[in-house]
Amino acid sequence: MDNIHIFDNITSAELDKMMVCFKSEIKSFPAHKQLLSSSTGTNQIGVLLSGEADLVKYDFDGYRSILEHLSKQDIFGHLLLLSLSETPMEVVSCTACRVLFFDYSCLIKRCSHACTHHSILVNNVLQILSVKTRQLHTRLDILSQRSIRGKLLTYFRHLAYEHQSESFLLPFTLNSMADYLFIDRSAMLREMKKMREEGLIQSKGRQITLQRHE
Repeated sequence: MDNIHIFDNITSAELDKMMVCFKSEIKSFPAHKQLLSSSTGTNQIGVLLSGEADLVKYDFDGYRSILEHLSKQDIFGHLLLLSLSETPMEVVSCTACRVLFFDYSCLIKRCSHACTHHSILVNNVLQILSVKTRQLHTRLDILSQRSIRGKLLTYFRHLAYEHQSESFLLPFTLNSMADYLFIDRSAMLREMKKMREEGLIQSKGRQITLQRHE
């Protein structure tokens, strides 16, 4: 499991200096509020200091799809919120959140001091983008499955690998998981019921256990 964070190997003192230089600000949001939208043309980058959020997209009929689930220390913004279609994307809080914002230009422009910690920050961002690319490949593997059962089992197996356990807690509510997997919620719940009856999984709320078969 990858645990690369944007401020890794940067001391608190260095971070304080950098955030003054970056003219950063910290904002608090309640649950279910928009943190950032691609439609605003913003150049900001956000770092989730606490809470959870989703990167979501709405199609022309108003249906919601979750593109990515964000948790503490995840980043979003200018690099990762570029709309690939006419419909905008937005980051919405799932819980109460605290977010540190700074301008993208501060990341790519070196100041006159050429601080070492600035270079470390840029390197961390590049590593995070590399991790997100691998996560995208995983997502494509899940969504390429032709059946609802195939999507569910592939997603559950990836989560089991990530947690190094056959039993794990879903990062989503069941409603949000349906949006993440691009499937109808009622059809998903029916398929999960069949999978429980066939002994493929055990589930209780968001807790899922994959059953091994000899």
